Amino acid sequence: MITERVDDIPLIMAELQKSNLASLLTQQIPDHGNWKGADGGTVAVIFLTYVLSEADHRTSHVQQWLSQRIHTMRACTDMPTLDPLDLTDDRLGILLDKYSDDEQWRKFETAHNQRVIQVYDLDLQNNPIRLDAMITQSHREVGGDFQIGYAKQHRVDLPQMKTMLATVDPFAVPLCSLTVAGNEADDGLYLPVIQELDQTLSIKHQLFVGDSKMGSIDNRAGIHALSHYYLTPLSKVQCSLAQLEKYLSEKPEKLQILQTEDKDKSAVIKAEAFETTETVSNTDGSLIWDERRIIVYSPAYGESQTKKLDKKLLKAQAELDALLKPKQGRRYPKTYDEAQKSANEIIKSNKVKGLIDVQITEIKTEKKVRAYGSKPAETRIITKFKLSYSTNEAALQKRIDLMGWRAYASNAPQEKLSTLDAVQCYRNEYRIEHKFDELLNRVTALMPVYLNKPNRIKALIRLLLLALKYVSLIEMQVRTKLADTAQELKELYPGNPGRATNKPTIKMLLKAFEYLTLVMMPVGDQMVVKLTDLKPIQRKILNLLNIEHNSYLKLEQIVFLPHNLSET
Repeated sequence: MITERVDDIPLIMAELQKSNLASLLTQQIPDHGNWKGADGGTVAVIFLTYVLSEADHRTSHVQQWLSQRIHTMRACTDMPTLDPLDLTDDRLGILLDKYSDDEQWRKFETAHNQRVIQVYDLDLQNNPIRLDAMITQSHREVGGDFQIGYAKQHRVDLPQMKTMLATVDPFAVPLCSLTVAGNEADDGLYLPVIQELDQTLSIKHQLFVGDSKMGSIDNRAGIHALSHYYLTPLSKVQCSLAQLEKYLSEKPEKLQILQTEDKDKSAVIKAEAFETTETVSNTDGSLIWDERRIIVYSPAYGESQTKKLDKKLLKAQAELDALLKPKQGRRYPKTYDEAQKSANEIIKSNKVKGLIDVQITEIKTEKKVRAYGSKPAETRIITKFKLSYSTNEAALQKRIDLMGWRAYASNAPQEKLSTLDAVQCYRNEYRIEHKFDELLNRVTALMPVYLNKPNRIKALIRLLLLALKYVSLIEMQVRTKLADTAQELKELYPGNPGRATNKPTIKMLLKAFEYLTLVMMPVGDQMVVKLTDLKPIQRKILNLLNIEHNSYLKLEQIVFLPHNLSET
């Protein structure tokens, strides 16, 4: 008797083939003439199925996984000759080498995006495209695309690779990516991705949303020159504190308010905003346009900034108090300039310049020293310093008044993006951050990286982002249909089958198919094939995805020839 875990495999395979993924891969990135067995596109689809089903990207594990599900995979791929040797570690490595070619992958990504937009009816014109950079760190020697660069991660000593990703709302469907060396600056990566999307998708007047690094004047000018729209917060370089203070001095009495409800149905203010207009130009002055400046106040952001400032002030004051106290190992200043320099460094390091006024007083005293041995008596001048400080209340209040406020820039017309729509749009930036978390830690679990060759890591990131594209599409289909039909799904929460949700995650949906098993048992000279009965929740999920139940039921139609029986 033979048993195989079927689980979510037919569902994933059916979803991957909706856009003819295997044939597109083979067509755009052809196999070598000596390539034998399953074609490269089919191998890639099976690998992606393994990644999504097992949340694991290790190529060395795929062959064994396939051998334990070979009859299921043969039926799903309609390839009776499929063999576990088609998915060896070496063959997957060769495939990654091919997919690391930038030009070939660009052609495939273009064809695939066009196919996905057609099949899933993605509304690019009315949904913003978000861009952000992701860091991939690895324990390896510095070299190639793995370089030491700025990163938010704690391990700043590790070399890293950087990927700029573009996703479309509302389900953060990945569209395009660009992988470069880890020491490249983020601000130079936005326009190449935007230009790629502009050329390949024929989009018009698209809204692009990015963080403050996208807000450089050249990036904004480049997007405007392409007749697209941008929404980005401005850094202190693009909008100084003095400029922000000027905007606030001219703010209207009545602000536009963005609010939600808490658990008690009470109104909670999330943000307040108003607008002004600035005429801006690119670096060389060849392009001039009017830009909307959306000035936004976030109570939560203001509160967090105030708390941070309080901590900085307390830390600076404690360090100033200890500066002139004698202590073993601490060097006491010898001159007034040295004492003043040390105090200024404390002010600077804690970023409270102008908020604390420091006064240092030099005190000189005479000390008579009696004669000792051959040394005559003398009078020495002992120099001590007294430090006092006070808080500059006016400057502190001025700083506090600016906290929680931030300036955003956009060239989108008011009728396409109102003030409150702009505020809400940027507050949804977490969507692309969640996609990075899915890539690195959850759905495809890129970290830690087990591959050694940087070009293969680049190709692996591309394949995993391709897998996440289908994750987003699956969630989009299910959630959209549930919302349209006012339905909810139950039996998805372990230990609480009665709990319902209309926003199931991919993990919930795939886990619902866990322990579906295919049993093959010889009876006389025949092989009886039986699949675990599909549960109502499983049938409902398939219906929501427009996947035929036959994707599973056809497994019971597997035919065994006489030589198959002898093998068993």
